[in-house]
Amino acid sequence: MAKRKIDLFIEIKNEKEFKNILRTHSEALICAEVYSQFVGACTALDRLFTIIKYDWSNGKIILLKVPSDEVDSLRRFRDQSEPVYLFIFKQKVTNIFRGVDSIKFAEVAKREVNIYEKEIEGYESERPTYDLSEPTPDEIVWFNKLSMEKELEVAAQHDRRVARQAARKRHRAELMVPHLERINFVLFWPHCKHAHPELYEQWDLNGIIMIGREELNLMKEKAEDILYEGDAPINEASMQMLVSGTALAICFRLLDTDKHFVSLVRKILYEDVQQYNDDSSAKSFGTAFDHYKSYSQTKEKILLKRHEEKVTRKAEEKEKKSRRLSEMKRLALQALQEATEAKRAKREQRKLELLKAGDLTALQNLKEQPSDDELSFAQPQQPQESSSDTDSSSESNEEEYFPPPGLVIPGFYAPPNDIAKANGLAVLFPKIVAEYVTPEPEFLPPHVLVMLEAWKRHKALKVLSKYENSVIHVGIFEATTPYDGVHIAYNVMEFDADNTSQKTENVKIAIMLSIENDVPLLELMDLNPVHVSRDPMAGEEECSAMFPVDYADTKIDLKDFQLNK
Repeated sequence: MAKRKIDLFIEIKNEKEFKNILRTHSEALICAEVYSQFVGACTALDRLFTIIKYDWSNGKIILLKVPSDEVDSLRRFRDQSEPVYLFIFKQKVTNIFRGVDSIKFAEVAKREVNIYEKEIEGYESERPTYDLSEPTPDEIVWFNKLSMEKELEVAAQHDRRVARQAARKRHRAELMVPHLERINFVLFWPHCKHAHPELYEQWDLNGIIMIGREELNLMKEKAEDILYEGDAPINEASMQMLVSGTALAICFRLLDTDKHFVSLVRKILYEDVQQYNDDSSAKSFGTAFDHYKSYSQTKEKILLKRHEEKVTRKAEEKEKKSRRLSEMKRLALQALQEATEAKRAKREQRKLELLKAGDLTALQNLKEQPSDDELSFAQPQQPQESSSDTDSSSESNEEEYFPPPGLVIPGFYAPPNDIAKANGLAVLFPKIVAEYVTPEPEFLPPHVLVMLEAWKRHKALKVLSKYENSVIHVGIFEATTPYDGVHIAYNVMEFDADNTSQKTENVKIAIMLSIENDVPLLELMDLNPVHVSRDPMAGEEECSAMFPVDYADTKIDLKDFQLNK
């Protein structure tokens, strides 16, 4: 029996050995187990293979173990943990089996052995065969299914990550809310910045003063971040208008501490009815929001308006050039007159000097000389218009996008709740916010979960005391996996003080560890942890299961390190 086990498989090391076996045993039935080196060969069916080789085929079947990482023709099986078995005859694949179901595999192997015995007796099988590098129809189905499962898993991971980030973003804003009660902001769209000075009187009447002003060109992502949890009409037209120019953000402070700042600003801008003077000198009544909002227009109206603006602009430029030409003519004529008078005065001065000197002959000669006081006058000419000025270019290009008509475009936005206010202030005025509170980071660095037995907790703290900035969270849990943990203590000191919890089985110290610096993780590996996340993506999933976004809000989970300072 021992001899049979030794001779059961031929271990293939590289592609050269694999091709040599296929060539020298082309008339034999070969069953090759294809595996990935990171998981190794499977041994679950070794007993069945003994029966197949010695009882069913009388030792004629050749059994191989082939690493897909070393054979190019089998590269499609790389990076897979599930074993694959290829039945090969005359260097062609006749059948393929995936998995470790011994009953189903026995049926497939028995059928392949029977067909092989018939073929060596002269029976010609009409079943299809495939090259080693050619996927079989069953493989195509498997790969398509596997690809779909991977896509679904990636999509699910992305959705979970987005949900985690959304929860963290909201929690971050919730932590800032109590510290930012006395400040608020208003964001004005580029086309409506004039509304700020027009509304200034309302701020004075309610004890509101301006403490910050920012003019900024927004990208869509940042604009959406500012409008987070708000009620601004975020549509194609409003967003296009917001990012089309320089927006204006104003930060205010409320002097009266007894009022709710968000409600007060919303009341002023969205509820109070005021009187406004329209362009036609007519008076209208309504809220500030209704007065300054507008609606997106049709493409035809937009192009017509652009054309009218262009015609008006050209007329203004023409009038400006005409006035400039008239002024140039006036200045040129004035300069000519001044030059003529200067020349005449110089001639008279010369006559006077000759008369005083008694040189009557020279004086007579000067009088007899013809007077050339009249100077020529060059008329300034109107500059010719360039072809770019005269040609009527199109007001739009074919690739320009026009939002659907009738969409609301607000003139400004004020946050409707404290969450939206805190988040918007942190984006628009981080320096002002820093005077009141230090916001939690919105995005965590890449991190993993490390779990060790509780009795190693002090050794772990000794290692991590040198890398406190790499530790995001610490906790003591009763757990066997990251997903079944029951929280016991926020830090080692709290756990040490509770004698009852130390008697609990499966107690672990869990560490949420940043891997921007990999040295702390490497040193923790010397303690032989019971679990380490395989990569940062898995680390996010596992850490979120053990450490929710509000973990240790009321307690300091890194107190162990603070006391060691």
